[in-house]
Amino acid sequence: MKHSIIVKIISKMLIKTFGFILFFSSSQSESLFRPNLPMGEYRIVFDKVYPCETSKNYPIQLNWYLSKKTSSITELKGNTTFLIPFDDTLTIDYKFASWGSTGGWVPNALIIEKKKACSNLKHLVGNAWFIFMEGFNFPTNECPLPAGTYITSGIDKKKFEDMNFPKVFFYGKYKVVLRHRNLKNEVVGCHLIEFSLIRPWETPI
Repeated sequence: MKHSIIVKIISKMLIKTFGFILFFSSSQSESLFRPNLPMGEYRIVFDKVYPCETSKNYPIQLNWYLSKKTSSITELKGNTTFLIPFDDTLTIDYKFASWGSTGGWVPNALIIEKKKACSNLKHLVGNAWFIFMEGFNFPTNECPLPAGTYITSGIDKKKFEDMNFPKVFFYGKYKVVLRHRNLKNEVVGCHLIEFSLIRPWETPI
Protein backbone atom coordinates (compact mmCIF):
# COMPACT_ATOMS: atom_id res chain seq x y z
CA MET A 1 0.00 0.00 0.00
CA LYS A 2 2.81 2.37 1.01
CA HIS A 3 4.71 1.47 -2.12
CA SER A 4 1.78 2.31 -4.41
CA ILE A 5 1.24 5.68 -2.68
CA ILE A 6 4.92 6.56 -3.12
CA VAL A 7 4.77 5.55 -6.78
CA LYS A 8 1.70 7.77 -7.33
CA ILE A 9 3.38 10.76 -5.65
CA ILE A 10 6.55 10.32 -7.70
CA SER A 11 4.47 9.99 -10.90
CA LYS A 12 2.61 13.23 -10.14
CA MET A 13 5.88 15.03 -9.40
CA LEU A 14 7.37 13.80 -12.68
CA ILE A 15 4.32 14.95 -14.64
CA LYS A 16 4.43 18.40 -13.04
CA THR A 17 8.19 18.69 -13.62
CA PHE A 18 7.82 17.63 -17.25
CA GLY A 19 4.99 20.15 -17.66
CA PHE A 20 7.11 22.99 -16.28
CA ILE A 21 9.99 22.04 -18.58
CA LEU A 22 7.68 22.09 -21.60
CA PHE A 23 6.16 25.42 -20.58
CA PHE A 24 9.45 27.21 -20.03
CA SER A 25 11.15 25.72 -23.06
CA SER A 26 8.24 26.71 -25.34
CA SER A 27 8.11 30.21 -23.81
CA GLN A 28 11.83 30.65 -24.29
CA SER A 29 11.76 29.40 -27.87
CA GLU A 30 8.83 31.73 -28.65
CA SER A 31 10.62 34.76 -27.22
CA LEU A 32 13.90 33.91 -28.94
CA PHE A 33 12.46 33.02 -32.36
CA ARG A 34 12.64 36.53 -33.75
CA PRO A 35 15.19 36.19 -36.53
CA ASN A 36 16.96 39.36 -37.61
CA LEU A 37 16.58 38.52 -41.30
CA PRO A 38 16.77 41.28 -43.94
CA MET A 39 13.31 40.43 -45.29
CA GLY A 40 10.09 38.74 -44.25
CA GLU A 41 6.54 39.54 -43.20
CA TYR A 42 6.21 43.11 -42.03
CA ARG A 43 4.13 45.95 -40.67
CA ILE A 44 3.92 49.15 -42.70
CA VAL A 45 4.34 52.41 -40.79
CA PHE A 46 3.64 55.68 -42.61
CA ASP A 47 5.95 58.54 -41.63
CA LYS A 48 5.29 61.49 -43.97
CA VAL A 49 3.00 62.53 -46.83
CA TYR A 50 3.72 65.68 -48.83
CA PRO A 51 3.53 67.15 -52.37
CA CYS A 52 6.52 67.00 -54.74
CA GLU A 53 6.37 70.70 -55.56
CA THR A 54 4.31 73.09 -53.48
CA SER A 55 4.63 75.82 -56.11
CA LYS A 56 2.68 73.85 -58.75
CA ASN A 57 -1.09 73.75 -58.69
CA TYR A 58 -1.72 70.27 -60.10
CA PRO A 59 -5.29 69.14 -60.87
CA ILE A 60 -4.86 66.24 -58.43
CA GLN A 61 -3.93 67.48 -54.97
CA LEU A 62 -3.41 65.38 -51.87
CA ASN A 63 -3.15 67.99 -49.14
CA TRP A 64 -2.51 65.52 -46.35
CA TYR A 65 -0.52 65.57 -43.14
CA LEU A 66 -0.03 63.32 -40.12
CA SER A 67 -1.17 64.58 -36.74
CA LYS A 68 -0.54 62.93 -33.36
CA LYS A 69 -3.84 62.56 -31.51
CA THR A 70 -2.53 60.61 -28.51
CA SER A 71 0.73 58.87 -27.61
CA SER A 72 -0.48 55.77 -29.49
CA ILE A 73 -2.69 57.24 -32.25
CA THR A 74 -1.51 59.25 -35.24
CA GLU A 75 -4.15 60.42 -37.71
CA LEU A 76 -4.13 61.30 -41.39
CA LYS A 77 -5.77 64.71 -41.85
CA GLY A 78 -6.31 67.24 -44.61
CA ASN A 79 -8.17 67.25 -47.90
CA THR A 80 -8.13 65.51 -51.25
CA THR A 81 -8.86 67.92 -54.10
CA PHE A 82 -9.62 66.73 -57.63
CA LEU A 83 -9.96 69.51 -60.20
CA ILE A 84 -10.50 66.70 -62.72
CA PRO A 85 -12.11 63.28 -62.18
CA PHE A 86 -9.75 60.63 -60.88
CA ASP A 87 -10.42 57.89 -63.43
CA ASP A 88 -8.91 55.19 -65.61
CA THR A 89 -7.81 57.55 -68.38
CA LEU A 90 -4.91 58.44 -66.08
CA THR A 91 -1.71 56.50 -65.54
CA ILE A 92 0.24 56.34 -62.29
CA ASP A 93 3.90 55.60 -61.79
CA TYR A 94 5.63 54.73 -58.54
CA LYS A 95 9.34 55.38 -58.08
CA PHE A 96 10.74 53.96 -54.85
CA ALA A 97 13.91 55.01 -53.09
CA SER A 98 15.38 53.14 -50.13
CA TRP A 99 17.30 54.57 -47.19
CA GLY A 100 20.96 53.63 -47.56
CA SER A 101 22.96 51.83 -44.88
CA THR A 102 25.24 54.88 -44.53
CA GLY A 103 22.36 57.38 -44.76
CA GLY A 104 20.72 59.18 -47.68
CA TRP A 105 18.15 58.02 -50.21
CA VAL A 106 19.17 55.46 -52.84
CA PRO A 107 16.93 56.08 -55.90
CA ASN A 108 15.23 53.59 -58.19
CA ALA A 109 14.90 50.76 -55.68
CA LEU A 110 11.72 49.86 -57.56
CA ILE A 111 9.88 51.48 -60.50
CA ILE A 112 6.30 50.60 -61.41
CA GLU A 113 4.06 52.18 -64.04
CA LYS A 114 0.37 51.34 -64.21
CA LYS A 115 -2.41 52.30 -66.59
CA LYS A 116 -5.99 52.70 -65.36
CA ALA A 117 -4.82 54.67 -62.32
CA CYS A 118 -8.07 54.58 -60.36
CA SER A 119 -8.76 50.85 -60.69
CA ASN A 120 -5.14 49.88 -60.08
CA LEU A 121 -4.85 52.09 -57.00
CA LYS A 122 -8.08 50.63 -55.64
CA HIS A 123 -6.71 47.11 -56.07
CA LEU A 124 -3.31 47.99 -54.60
CA VAL A 125 -4.58 49.55 -51.37
CA GLY A 126 -7.15 46.78 -50.81
CA ASN A 127 -9.43 47.21 -47.80
CA ALA A 128 -7.74 50.51 -46.95
CA TRP A 129 -9.46 51.98 -50.04
CA PHE A 130 -12.88 51.77 -48.36
CA ILE A 131 -11.53 53.27 -45.12
CA PHE A 132 -10.08 56.12 -47.16
CA MET A 133 -13.33 56.67 -49.12
CA GLU A 134 -15.40 56.74 -45.94
CA GLY A 135 -12.92 58.86 -43.99
CA PHE A 136 -12.75 61.55 -46.71
CA ASN A 137 -16.52 61.44 -47.32
CA PHE A 138 -16.36 60.54 -51.00
CA PRO A 139 -19.81 60.13 -52.57
CA THR A 140 -18.81 56.73 -53.99
CA ASN A 141 -16.15 54.07 -53.49
CA GLU A 142 -16.19 53.06 -57.15
CA CYS A 143 -14.11 54.40 -60.04
CA PRO A 144 -14.21 57.06 -61.37
CA LEU A 145 -14.03 59.44 -58.41
CA PRO A 146 -15.72 62.74 -59.29
CA ALA A 147 -14.02 66.13 -59.19
CA GLY A 148 -14.39 67.94 -55.87
CA THR A 149 -12.76 68.63 -52.52
CA TYR A 150 -13.04 65.91 -49.89
CA ILE A 151 -12.07 66.56 -46.28
CA THR A 152 -11.32 64.24 -43.37
CA SER A 153 -11.42 65.11 -39.69
CA GLY A 154 -8.86 62.35 -39.05
CA ILE A 155 -8.23 58.68 -39.85
CA ASP A 156 -6.04 56.48 -37.65
CA LYS A 157 -3.03 55.68 -39.85
CA LYS A 158 -2.94 52.10 -38.51
CA LYS A 159 -6.12 51.47 -40.50
CA PHE A 160 -4.12 51.86 -43.71
CA GLU A 161 -1.97 48.81 -42.97
CA ASP A 162 -4.46 46.40 -44.59
CA MET A 163 -3.31 46.70 -48.20
CA ASN A 164 -2.63 44.34 -51.09
CA PHE A 165 1.11 44.88 -50.95
CA PRO A 166 3.47 41.86 -51.24
CA LYS A 167 3.31 40.00 -47.93
CA VAL A 168 7.10 39.60 -47.77
CA PHE A 169 9.61 42.35 -48.51
CA PHE A 170 12.93 43.83 -47.38
CA TYR A 171 12.80 45.70 -44.08
CA GLY A 172 13.82 49.33 -44.06
CA LYS A 173 12.79 52.89 -44.75
CA TYR A 174 11.37 53.84 -48.14
CA LYS A 175 10.18 56.86 -50.06
CA VAL A 176 7.85 56.62 -53.04
CA VAL A 177 7.11 59.33 -55.58
CA LEU A 178 3.64 58.97 -57.10
CA ARG A 179 3.07 60.77 -60.40
CA HIS A 180 -0.27 60.86 -62.17
CA ARG A 181 -0.30 61.55 -65.92
CA ASN A 182 -3.08 62.24 -68.40
CA LEU A 183 -3.47 60.93 -71.95
CA LYS A 184 -1.09 63.62 -73.19
CA ASN A 185 1.54 62.32 -70.75
CA GLU A 186 1.31 65.55 -68.75
CA VAL A 187 1.85 65.30 -64.99
CA VAL A 188 -1.45 66.12 -63.24
CA GLY A 189 -0.41 65.17 -59.72
CA CYS A 190 2.80 64.43 -57.80
CA HIS A 191 3.18 63.35 -54.18
CA LEU A 192 5.70 61.69 -51.89
CA ILE A 193 5.09 59.17 -49.15
CA GLU A 194 7.75 58.07 -46.69
CA PHE A 195 7.18 54.82 -44.83
CA SER A 196 8.99 52.03 -43.00
CA LEU A 197 8.60 48.27 -43.20
CA ILE A 198 9.29 46.81 -39.76
CA ARG A 199 9.19 43.31 -38.30
CA PRO A 200 5.74 42.37 -36.90
CA TRP A 201 7.00 42.43 -33.29
CA GLU A 202 8.93 45.69 -33.58
CA THR A 203 7.75 49.04 -32.24
CA PRO A 204 7.95 52.10 -34.52
CA ILE A 205 10.69 54.56 -33.52
